[in-house]
Amino acid sequence: MSRKFAAILMLACLLLTRPIRGQEAAKPLTNQDVISMVQLGLSDDVIIAKIHSAAGLGAGPAAFDTSIDGLKALKAANVSDAVIKAMISPGLPPGQPARKIDDLTAMFQKNQKSVVTVWSEIGHGTGFIVDATGLVITNQHVIGPSELISVQFDEKRKVAATRLAIDSEKDVAVLWIDLSAFPEAIVAPIAHPEAGQDTVIEGERVFTIGSPLSQRKILTSGIVSKVEPRAIISDININPGNSGGPLFNSLGQVVGITTFGEQERTGPGVSGIVRIEETFSILDQARKRMADYPRPSSRLLPVEPTEPYPLDSLKETIQSTKFDRRPYVFSIGGFDVALETPVLKYRLEEQVRLAAAKQKGKRTKKNDEAIQNTFQPLEDLRGWAEYAGEYRPVLLIEAAPQLRETFASALGRGLASSGGYYGGPARMKFKTDFYKMSLICGDREVEPIQPGKAATVVNAHNAFVNVTDATYVGIYSYPPDAISPACGKVRLELYSEKEPDKPETKELDQKTVDRVWGDFQPYLTAHSTVADQK
Repeated sequence: MSRKFAAILMLACLLLTRPIRGQEAAKPLTNQDVISMVQLGLSDDVIIAKIHSAAGLGAGPAAFDTSIDGLKALKAANVSDAVIKAMISPGLPPGQPARKIDDLTAMFQKNQKSVVTVWSEIGHGTGFIVDATGLVITNQHVIGPSELISVQFDEKRKVAATRLAIDSEKDVAVLWIDLSAFPEAIVAPIAHPEAGQDTVIEGERVFTIGSPLSQRKILTSGIVSKVEPRAIISDININPGNSGGPLFNSLGQVVGITTFGEQERTGPGVSGIVRIEETFSILDQARKRMADYPRPSSRLLPVEPTEPYPLDSLKETIQSTKFDRRPYVFSIGGFDVALETPVLKYRLEEQVRLAAAKQKGKRTKKNDEAIQNTFQPLEDLRGWAEYAGEYRPVLLIEAAPQLRETFASALGRGLASSGGYYGGPARMKFKTDFYKMSLICGDREVEPIQPGKAATVVNAHNAFVNVTDATYVGIYSYPPDAISPACGKVRLELYSEKEPDKPETKELDQKTVDRVWGDFQPYLTAHSTVADQK
C-alpha cells in the first residue's frame, strides 16, 4: 500500500468518524446541571423530561452522582424525590412511550407541596401555605374551639400550629407553623386581581387539593358555575376533609378556599368557595399578631402508622367463638370508657354474622340429608383489603360522660311511687363534660397521635325518660405500643370541664393491659417495631 493511499484512507476514516455540526454527542448531565435547573424554577416534569431526553441521546446515568453524599447534596439543594428518582433510573423501559404530562398534572405535582392537612380536636380538614414565614389558611370551622391544633405535611411529618386570627363570618382562620420541618414546602401562588382582569371566570376549569376522608392530597377538578363578589360556585366535589383547601384556577393560582357543599337529590350538587380576596384583611391581622406569640415548635408530633394491620390476623380472630369484652370497657367517675383495638372493632362488627352462621349450622347439622356448609361467612372477605384501612393499627380510647337522673326527678318519682302513683318519665342529664385525658405508662405520659372530641346531643322524650342535653365525648388515638406489660402500671386520667385540674383516675388491671398488648402483637411483630424492646 503506497503512503499516498494510506494517507487518503486515514483522512476518510477521520471524516467518517467526526461528528457532523449539529450532531455532536450529547453531553452527559451532572448533578450540578440538575441543581441549576431547580434554581431556575423549572418544574419537576420539565427537569425529568430533560433527564429522559439526555438518556435517549446516550448520555446515560454515569454522570450522575447518586451516592449517599450525592443524594444529601441534592436534597440540600431542594431537588425533589421525583427528580432524584429519574436521575437514578433516567431511561424509559424498552418499548414504553413517554408519559404525556398535561398542565393540570404538572400544576398538581407542583402545588401539592403547598397543601397540608389540618388537625384539631373536633376533626380534620385542609389548609395551604400562603407565606414563607409559615402562615397557613384554612376554614374556621375546621379548628372550631379546639385548643390543640396541628398541621401535617405528609405521612411522617406533623407539627403543632398556633391560631393567629379567625373570622367566623367568612369562615377563615390563619395558623402559624414552623416551616423548617418541611424544607421542600412551597408557598401557594395567590391570585391578585388586576385592572380589567378577573382572577377566575365562569366556565373556567378549576381544581382543588385536599384531604377527604382518610386520604391525603387528593386532586379534584370541576368547572366554575358562577362568580359572585364574595364567593365562587362550582360543581367541584367537596368531601369532608376537603374544607379549607385551595381552589386553583386554570393558571395554577389560588382564587378561593373550598368551604361547603350542597348536595342535591338528583345530582352531585354544587360547592361554595370563599374568594381568596376575602382573606387579605385577616392575613394582615395575623402578620401583625406574630410578634405577640412565641414561635411555633418544629418538633415532629406522633402520626398514625402507615403500615397496615395484618389482615390474616384479623381473620383468625373471628374464628374463635370465645371472646370477652369486659377487659375493654370500664367506668371512671362519671365516664364510661372503652379501649378500642383493631381486633375489638372487627370482632364487634362481625359478631352478628358469626352468630347467624352458628345458628344455621345447628339447624342443618340435625338433618343428615341436608346440604352441609353452604354458608361461608368469610367468603366475602376476598376483597376486603380495599376497606381494611379502617382497621388502623392504633389504640382508640373513648370516654363518654354518663347520663343520670336529676335529684329532683328521682325524689318526685320516689314520692309518687310510695303513694302508689306513676311519677312520670325520669328527667336525665349528663353527669359531667369531657375536657381532656392523659394515659400514663409507668412514670411517663404517652403522647397521643390525635386528641379528639365529638359533640353528642341527646333528645329523648317518651314514657320512661325525658332528656335534652349535649356534651363532648373524648376520643384519643394512641400508638400501638402505648399500653404494654413493660409499663409496670398503666393509669388513665380523665378531666372534666367543671374540674379541669382535678382528674378522675383509674389504674388498668393486668388482664386489660395483657389483652390490649396481645391485640397489637401481630402488627408489632410483622413490622419489626418496638415489640422486642417491650
